[in-house]
Amino acid sequence: MGGGLQLDSPVNRISRHTYSLIEDWIEPGSRVLDLGCGDGALLDRLIERKKVEGIGVEISQSMIVRCLGRGISVYQADIDRGLSQWDDMTFDYVILNDTIQVISRPHEVMNEMLRVGRYAIISVSNFGYIGNRIRIFLEGRMNTAIRTTGAWHDTPVIRFVSLSEFKTSLREINITLVDAWYYVAHSSIHSRRSFLSNLLADQGLFKLKREE
Repeated sequence: MGGGLQLDSPVNRISRHTYSLIEDWIEPGSRVLDLGCGDGALLDRLIERKKVEGIGVEISQSMIVRCLGRGISVYQADIDRGLSQWDDMTFDYVILNDTIQVISRPHEVMNEMLRVGRYAIISVSNFGYIGNRIRIFLEGRMNTAIRTTGAWHDTPVIRFVSLSEFKTSLREINITLVDAWYYVAHSSIHSRRSFLSNLLADQGLFKLKREE
């Protein structure tokens, strides 16, 4: 869903690199809900390698057909309308990979994820990455009117969010950052170190839970 972002961060290329990191966080036999699951590749991997009970949510009819072709259980639904079909703590993990930038109400969706699941796993493409900053400075490719209507989660368009902004938002809505990985730009290197991640990382991957 995030492939339309015209940033220096190549979202589609990076998202596949997150699969092994997500897999490391998932306990065998867990119940997993994958929001914006695309063609079901991640769920397919988790079912095969971690023996999870996996369910996907996807809005694209063509992607649903591909999920069904893999034998993935999938619902056609708009994530922005909530997850009311599931009770509290139905899942162990709720995943939102390569999607948060294009949903309308990110805070509400994150709260819903942590209502129906013990943990939320979210990937965030970093608009604060130095390559994006240089491109804006040199080429002026971003319309300044995009960000004048409020904070990143209030704007009525695609969310251009930095990792620093995202982590600040977590504190605002009482969500605890349990663990994180940062994808270092133009390499296959991942790091748990947050030092300079807002500048040097293309993407962050976050494991979250509700504050106790």
